[in-house]
Amino acid sequence: MRAGIVGFGGMGQRHYRAYAGTDLEVVAVCDQRSGRVREAAPELRPDQIYDDVGRMLEQEPLDLLSVVSNGPTHAEITVAALEAGVPRVLCEKPVATSLAEAERVIDATRRTGGRVSVNHIRRWSGGYARLLERLRSGEWGELRHVYFHSGSTGLGNFVIHAFDLMRYLTGAEPAWVAGALDPTGTTNPRGAQFSDPAGYGLVMFDNGCRGLVDSGEDTGVQYFFTMATTYARIVIDELNGEWTVRARSPEDRAAPLTRYGLPMTPVDFDAPSWDIVELTRAALVELAGDGPISSTPEDGLAALEMVVAFHESERRGNARVDLPLTGEGRELVVPIG
Repeated sequence: MRAGIVGFGGMGQRHYRAYAGTDLEVVAVCDQRSGRVREAAPELRPDQIYDDVGRMLEQEPLDLLSVVSNGPTHAEITVAALEAGVPRVLCEKPVATSLAEAERVIDATRRTGGRVSVNHIRRWSGGYARLLERLRSGEWGELRHVYFHSGSTGLGNFVIHAFDLMRYLTGAEPAWVAGALDPTGTTNPRGAQFSDPAGYGLVMFDNGCRGLVDSGEDTGVQYFFTMATTYARIVIDELNGEWTVRARSPEDRAAPLTRYGLPMTPVDFDAPSWDIVELTRAALVELAGDGPISSTPEDGLAALEMVVAFHESERRGNARVDLPLTGEGRELVVPIG
C-alpha cells in the first residue's frame, strides 16, 4: 500500500518510523517546512516531498494517509483526503478543534465509505487490553474512580488521552463535567497562535464512575493514573514501566465497604512496554486491514467533547455542564496545537 504523511514534526517522524516493518510504503510527505523533511528523512527523493497538501493529494494516489499536522487542520485535511479518494486516514488527536468540525469528519467518513482512525494510542496497548479484560471479569468489582495527573499540559493536547481512556475502560459515556481552566497563561510550546490551557475538574459518567483530572501549569512532573474499583486500586506510571495492582482478598470482599482498612494484597500484572512508535504501528496495521477500528471518529468526538465541556464550564463560572453539548457549545473552537 502507498502511504503519505502530512506534518513532519516530532509526532510525524514517529509515524514515519512506525511505517517501517509494515507492508505500507511511505511515498509522499508534506510539511510547510520541507527542509525539515529533507533533514529528518534524507532517503526520500525530492519529488516525494511536498509543501502543499492539495497538490500532494492531486498528484499521489494514496491508500493511506497519516494526518499529523497541528490540531486546527486535522479535520480539514482528513475530509479533503477522503473526498480526494484516499480510502484510509489515521488522524492524530484531536480529531478536530470543534465538535462541528468533528461531525464533518464523521459525515465524510460515512459518505465516502472511508476508514478513519483517531490515534488515541492506548487503545492499541496490550497492557490496557489486559486491564480491560480484568475489569470486565468483575473479579475486582466495578471501576468507580479514575484520576489522571500530569505536570503542565493542555487539555486538548494530552488530557484528551485520559478522557478517551476513561471511556474505553468504563464502557460508559460522560454525563456531565465541572471544570476549570488553569489561569497561568503558559505560552503554548507549539506557537502563540494556539491556546490549549491546562485544567482540572470532574467528569461524571453515566454508570456512576468518577473521572478526575489535573494538569495544572504549576507542576512539572511526569504523568500517572490512579484507578479504584470496588475492591482494588490500580496505579499506572507508563513512563517508568510501573503498573501496581492491589486488591482485597476474595475472603474480605463480603465485608462492608466501610471497612476500608482491610488488607489489600498485591496482584500480579505485567507492566507493558511503552513505545509510541509501536502503538502507532499497531494502529496503522489495523487501519490497513478490513476489521473493526479501535478508535473511530465518533470516539474522537466523544473525547474532544469533554475538552470543550471544560471550556464551557469555565465560561459558566465552573458550573456543571451536561453532555452532550448543544447549541453554541458545538461550535466552540479550541485552538489546540
